[in-house]
Amino acid sequence: MYWCHSDGGGKYSVKYGIIEEQYNPTEVFIQFLAPRERRLVNGISINKFESDGKYKKLPNGWTYNTDLYELTWEPLTEEEKNFKLDIKDPATIKEAFNRGFIVKDEEIYHGTIVTDVTKDGYKVVKRYPSWMHHICNASIESWDLYYTYEEAQKIVNCNLQELYRQAALSDYEWSVEQIDKTLRWWQYITNQSDLEVQAYRDWLLRRDNIEDIETRTFGGQVQWKYWKNQRWNNIELTS
Repeated sequence: MYWCHSDGGGKYSVKYGIIEEQYNPTEVFIQFLAPRERRLVNGISINKFESDGKYKKLPNGWTYNTDLYELTWEPLTEEEKNFKLDIKDPATIKEAFNRGFIVKDEEIYHGTIVTDVTKDGYKVVKRYPSWMHHICNASIESWDLYYTYEEAQKIVNCNLQELYRQAALSDYEWSVEQIDKTLRWWQYITNQSDLEVQAYRDWLLRRDNIEDIETRTFGGQVQWKYWKNQRWNNIELTS
C-alpha cells in the first residue's frame, strides 16, 4: 500500500509498506519496508552482534586513531544484483519482500556502533543516540492508503501546490482565510445560518489591521484579538 508522507517541514513524498493488521474498517497498521541489513561488525551481522559485557585491554600501540572494531558490508548476492525493484510496481515489492531482499524496517538495527574507552580499557557497544527516534511502522487511516503509486503521488502534488498557493498569498489574504476557517467551524458546531456567518465576517473585516487579527471559537462564540494582545474578545452584533 502507498500513502503520502509528510516530514512536518513542508516536504511530502510517497511511502510504501505492507499491511500487518487492520484494527477496524478505518484504521490499518502498516509495516514500513527497507533493504535488508548488510552491515557486519567484526564479521558478525550487526543484528546479531552483542555489545561487549566487560572492558578489554587496549591493543599494543593504541592511539586515538586506532580502529577497535571492523565495520564492513555483506556483498549483494547475484540474485539481488540482477533484481530490478520498481517501487511503482507492487508486484516487484512483494517479490523482493518474499525473497528477503527487503524486510520489515523494524528488523533493521538503526543505532550505531561506538567504542567506550576509559582507564579500565575499552568496549565495543551498540548505542542509540539520544536524539534518534526512528519510526518503523504506523497506524494509518484506511482512506489515506492507495493501491497505486500514482494515486499517492497525486496527493503529494496537491499538498505541494497548496503550500505554493499559501506562499503566494498576501498577509491580508492569509488572515482572511484564517477568519473564514474559524467561521466555517463555528457554523458547523453551532448550526448557524449563512446570513449569521456573513454578519460576523463583515464585522471582523471592518476592523483595522486585518493582518494582525486572530480568531477562535470558545464556548460556542466567535472570539477575536490582535496577535500581540493576550485578551480574547467576544463579538456583539447590534444589527
